[in-house]
Amino acid sequence: MQQVGEVLLDALIDTAKILPLLFIVYYLIELIEFKFAFKLQNNKWLKGKASPVMGAVVGCIPQCGFSVISTDLYTKKAISIGALIAVYLATSDEALPIMFSNPKSIPWLLALIGVKLLMGIVVGYLSILLYKLIFKNKNAQKETNQNLVAEHGGEQENEHEKHEHGEHENEIESEVLNDGCCHHHLKSKSFDWLHPLLHCLKISAFILLINILFGLITDVWIGQEALTNFMSKSLYIQPLLAILIGLIPNCASSVAITELFLMGGLSFGALCAGLCVNAGLGIIILLKQNKNVKENIFIIAMLIIPSLILGYALNFI
Repeated sequence: MQQVGEVLLDALIDTAKILPLLFIVYYLIELIEFKFAFKLQNNKWLKGKASPVMGAVVGCIPQCGFSVISTDLYTKKAISIGALIAVYLATSDEALPIMFSNPKSIPWLLALIGVKLLMGIVVGYLSILLYKLIFKNKNAQKETNQNLVAEHGGEQENEHEKHEHGEHENEIESEVLNDGCCHHHLKSKSFDWLHPLLHCLKISAFILLINILFGLITDVWIGQEALTNFMSKSLYIQPLLAILIGLIPNCASSVAITELFLMGGLSFGALCAGLCVNAGLGIIILLKQNKNVKENIFIIAMLIIPSLILGYALNFI
């Protein structure tokens, strides 16, 4: 019982240490999102040849709102598929604030940002190339059909369809852009001073729970030596397990992956793999809005397969 009490106390102290800095970081992130997120809607860089680079840079900002907005823009064909995938791969959700609040992890944080930025750019361009190869015939057929409709006087009907589609898009935009990770209003005209505080407390609660659980495992239930031996033998499955956790569309998944890494429970390769597929609510919005199932499968595959390769490559370099 004494050991359990010590674990609880240590977990509280460790969480309390990072709380002030975490609080400041979340306010800064919220301010960046408020100032710049919706300027992306009319940004030509997100649709041109440099779109994967722009997407990866935007994705490095650790805020779920950017993956949600990018998904919404993609379903309206306002950004390229390369930009969308680059945003998904580069975003780290809660990992950056947590690692930034721990000074000892700053070198790992810089390495993580570099890896995810490079992944976003490379896979972004690769996805554009593969998308053209896989969906080329289908898109060509669609364009042919549209031309035939236009030739036979279907312009008015198309305009009517576009009008209805536009109204539907506006309805979706209102629904999606007002639903962030904590159901806060992403498209509010005024800065929400309360949300960063609530988000900070929510993430701190996740960190506290993970600290307690990991402390019980290492100090009470299994033991540090047994756990270390297990983790050293599990390098072959760590990236796969991290990816399965990362695919969970909740900020708790990125918190769990990051905390496990900081406690020595995950390798850097597994950390990168899990966080690369962790696109927050972006995937949920994509599946909800984009009715092209094959396209959705392609996008998710372009997250999972490169992330898995990256995780194992980093583990055994």
